[in-house]
Amino acid sequence: MATIKISHTPEDGTLVDGDTVKGDGTGDILKRYGFTWFRSLRQYGHRNSRDRAPRVVAMEAAAEELRAAGHTVTVEIAEEVRPNDVVRADKHERLEDRREALTAKGDKLTQEAEALRRRSDAMVEHLPLGQPVMPGPRGRAHRRLLDRSIDTAIRSAHTAQEAERMPSRVEGSRRAEAYKERPDVTARRVDRLETELRALDRRMASLSLYPQTGSDALRRQYEGERAVLVERIAGDRAVLDAAREAGTFGRYSKESVHRDDRVKIRGQWRTVARANGKTVSVTTGYSWTDRYGWEEVKDVRCPHVQDTPDS
Repeated sequence: MATIKISHTPEDGTLVDGDTVKGDGTGDILKRYGFTWFRSLRQYGHRNSRDRAPRVVAMEAAAEELRAAGHTVTVEIAEEVRPNDVVRADKHERLEDRREALTAKGDKLTQEAEALRRRSDAMVEHLPLGQPVMPGPRGRAHRRLLDRSIDTAIRSAHTAQEAERMPSRVEGSRRAEAYKERPDVTARRVDRLETELRALDRRMASLSLYPQTGSDALRRQYEGERAVLVERIAGDRAVLDAAREAGTFGRYSKESVHRDDRVKIRGQWRTVARANGKTVSVTTGYSWTDRYGWEEVKDVRCPHVQDTPDS
């Protein structure tokens, strides 16, 4: 029987270590509880578990079933939560490593495509241009050579197309990372995380009122999720505060924008129909209005003139 350790740390996520062998049944048990085989690590683990709360319920349930199957299992869970700036820096470093790998892959594919092209040309360079293929067995070798040359040229073209896609994938990764760092996107993320935190608090309150079997593991999981949410909200709020101080976020609100003002949203100028606490409604030219968060307002034009009171 195997000796297995199921562990969770913020840096590495949830991983399984042990002297397991193929066919001993441990893989089937782990898969039932959401574990996936990572070929690069040669380990089982939970996907997307870095810097997230551990799935304590699944970890403990998997450990119990493994013990019932005769294995020796320990579960180790790190309780700390890494600060937001550390998480962002670590993720940026991993993304940069991935981009470098994509760039290197593109260079390698370009070289392979050129080598295949040269090989295809070399196969038929000794044949006179326009030489017809003889019929019957006499032309069989000629036909095979032409077919091999064409197949190799097609492989070269496909490889070159794949190489040409690498720069766009790298640029797409950079754009996606920059998009997530925008103040308006960060503000929407804060709203979403706060909604998740309120829902989690309700679940934790109901758990204390109606205890059930396995509630200890579930409570530990909820506590871990809450700690992560609180840290992420605090970190994103710090980013928004810095953006406000720099004047790149939070310049507009219902106090500074009025009905019939013109606001620039997503590159277009729209007319304000109503200014609310968290959102602004703009006309569409139809019977309905579109609503956006204040974080999406990039500029304001105020064409109306204040009426002066009668003297």
